[in-house]
Amino acid sequence: MEQYQYDSLPSSDHIRVATIHPGRFSDDIVIDLNHVTLQSPVKYEALSYKWERTENLRPIYVGADKASVISVRQNLTTALAHLRYPDKPRVMWVDVLCIDQSNDIEKGPQVALMGKIYRHSTGVIAWLGPEKDDSTRALNTMSWIGVQIEADYSRWLVDPSENCIHPSFLDMDADIPLRPEETRAIFHLLSRQWFERLWIRQEILASEQKGVIQCGYYQVAWPLFRRALLCLYMKRRPWSAYEAQLYDRLISLRGLIGQPPTVELGFIRVVFGQSGCADPRDRVYAVLEFLPEADRAIVGVPDYTRNAAAIFRDIFRRWVMHFGSLNLLSQSEPCADDYLSSLSEPTWIPDWSKKEVIFGRNYWRGFASSQFAAAASFSSDGRVLKTPGIKAIEIRHLQAIPVMRDRHVTEVENALVHLLSRTNGLEGTYITGVSMLEAYTRTFLANALAENAEPWRGEDPTLQEAMDIISQLNNANNDSQPHHSRALGPSDAFFKIARAMVGGRQLMFDSDGYIGIVPRLAREGDIICILLGCHSPMVLRPADAVNNNGSGSGMFHLVGECYVLGLSEGECLLGPLPANTERKFGSNADWGVYSYFENVLTGRKSFDDPRLSSSLPPADLAEFRDRLRVNPNARLRLGPDILGEMLPQMRSFELV
Repeated sequence: MEQYQYDSLPSSDHIRVATIHPGRFSDDIVIDLNHVTLQSPVKYEALSYKWERTENLRPIYVGADKASVISVRQNLTTALAHLRYPDKPRVMWVDVLCIDQSNDIEKGPQVALMGKIYRHSTGVIAWLGPEKDDSTRALNTMSWIGVQIEADYSRWLVDPSENCIHPSFLDMDADIPLRPEETRAIFHLLSRQWFERLWIRQEILASEQKGVIQCGYYQVAWPLFRRALLCLYMKRRPWSAYEAQLYDRLISLRGLIGQPPTVELGFIRVVFGQSGCADPRDRVYAVLEFLPEADRAIVGVPDYTRNAAAIFRDIFRRWVMHFGSLNLLSQSEPCADDYLSSLSEPTWIPDWSKKEVIFGRNYWRGFASSQFAAAASFSSDGRVLKTPGIKAIEIRHLQAIPVMRDRHVTEVENALVHLLSRTNGLEGTYITGVSMLEAYTRTFLANALAENAEPWRGEDPTLQEAMDIISQLNNANNDSQPHHSRALGPSDAFFKIARAMVGGRQLMFDSDGYIGIVPRLAREGDIICILLGCHSPMVLRPADAVNNNGSGSGMFHLVGECYVLGLSEGECLLGPLPANTERKFGSNADWGVYSYFENVLTGRKSFDDPRLSSSLPPADLAEFRDRLRVNPNARLRLGPDILGEMLPQMRSFELV
């Protein structure tokens, strides 16, 4: 049978829609393809489904005469057999049918339109597959839970709805009333491959109120289903044989559950990292719909004629030049033990193709280079990133921290007790002047404490609460642990944060007394540097040490970001903050999350780092303050002469 030959689309505003001919379940799938614009009155539904990698192809016939076919995976023909009407046509947009998959030039502009395609549809059908593993029971249960609650995804909160009929939803610490067979059915449902796919994020969320989840012939409204996901994640569930597996599954779906409407490039590995896609380029192209306007312009129109490394490198370069920031370096942490010795691409390129979760800190927390803008440049071939910075310390000793896979309180307790047993104790004073107890507490949480005044969260522990827990763990008998460990729940904020910050990494010590959390690939002898315009200290390794050639080239490989108490708040560049001054966080719709400084005695607040006033020329300081009033996240851009006078300790680093 002849393969269907696509006609070129008349313009970049045109798309194709597929009219599915009516038929019985066992009949051949027959479609017509038509060109329309998104402004046309044609109504269509959009399909969201998981692509199969199998070579088990099936024909979809084009035209009533069945003169040509499009060969597709069997799961799509199964979906369309369920979805077509027996007595009338059904108009749908299906990516593999409506985009010429053999035409990389057409594919880019069509992918750029996909957010609009799903938004303009009359409804989105998320096809999970045929009915099996008690999926109808699972969907019914999810629908029932969704009716009981209201959800605030931005704050990760659930409250009882007006239609709530079960008392367990009135108490956050009460178990959700799930029977073992319901827990099992929900686990199997959430284990379907649709939930793994990166593209489903924009497909189902672009038209959220019109979406449905469907297995076989049974469907549930997506808004109810998503509310149930949040409730299952946030509330305790009764113990059953599948409870631990269900919790692991919910953790892996955290990004989907709490998907914000806008996601900056610096967050995409955190928000989307556990989702999969076959093409590494889609790590950025599949999330275009969620990027802020400036980030979307930096990514540009999808271009499937270029490889992923070149695309990621150009995005990074344009982002640095546009924002005057090196914060995207936090996305560049290698993930494999042999990565640094087998590089074909520079280590500073953010490898968005990797699914592994990187450092669990929020992107905006760090302040290692204060408010200075990056002063970076790139070599003519685009492979060398040159930036000013300061070598702060050298790693002298490391203590490995296990990956915490069980997500239970005892697992985190055991890891912290073991770490504390490898230290010199909590007595004495840290190099910054705080107690060692406070130093280890802040380090294990990467300073994620309630005192930071994050306006949209109420779950972070206070410093005193966290220090009390560390004291108890330090005094604990590591041999007497509870026989059963409860799963991490909504009241276990300290343990959840500590797990995210330290799990799978290393506790670092230097010869001067600094401690910190560094990547698992860090080695003794690596250096920790402050790079101008980068929010976190960075672990670097001399390139000649990687290549074992002893050449002393002066070039470095990036190992990853870290947290070091006494280096992560700009101290290396400007010294400590003035007495009684604290950096805190605010947030609003226009600026997002931003830092401000508060004198805790007088209550005076300012956007500019108070340490800048002692060395920055008055005219430059006044101009910078004016810009901060417009945007508190503005960066201080200075010429090399002024930078050299303010920061004489800087040197140049070349990252390869």
